[in-house]
Amino acid sequence: MIAFNVAGLLHEPPGATREILLRDHYANLGPDVELAGPLDADLHLQRTNRGILVRGELSAPLRRICARCTDPFVEDVAVTISEEFLPSLDPATGAPIVPDEGDDGTTQRINAHHEIELDAVFHDELVLTEPMFPLDRPDCPGLCSVCGEKLDRGDHTHGGEEIDPRLAALAALLNDRNGDGDSGP
Repeated sequence: MIAFNVAGLLHEPPGATREILLRDHYANLGPDVELAGPLDADLHLQRTNRGILVRGELSAPLRRICARCTDPFVEDVAVTISEEFLPSLDPATGAPIVPDEGDDGTTQRINAHHEIELDAVFHDELVLTEPMFPLDRPDCPGLCSVCGEKLDRGDHTHGGEEIDPRLAALAALLNDRNGDGDSGP
């Protein structure tokens, strides 16, 4: 879990800041975000009149599968983070804060231990980097439609054109009409 205690920052006036550097941090962000190594983040936490604003850059190597040749590959991605966390407890009294009626449940909350948890934010931002058609390289030739082997490996000439047996009689008529047939004298 990637969490930071912000109790001290919540007691400071709006505008107060903290810098957080994550280097070579290993994390599990769920089955749909497969990290190929550690992530790095440069985060800037700023006290607002409502809570804590987290801004910064996140970079991580992600495992992908090529859509053409199905080979796995690693892509380095970098995303910008900008998220506001609102307290769930009043920092001065410790009393629970009732969410506004307009809160649709998507608001990030500072937990009861005065910690911001960044796992969900990192997960959501990295999931959005998944391309519609991931390629291990731009000129990836893909797979042979006949044998299923990679097109950049070996010979892929697979004999002549196969005729559907249901249309074989029509093909024979066409050959006879064009003079290609074996019709005898």
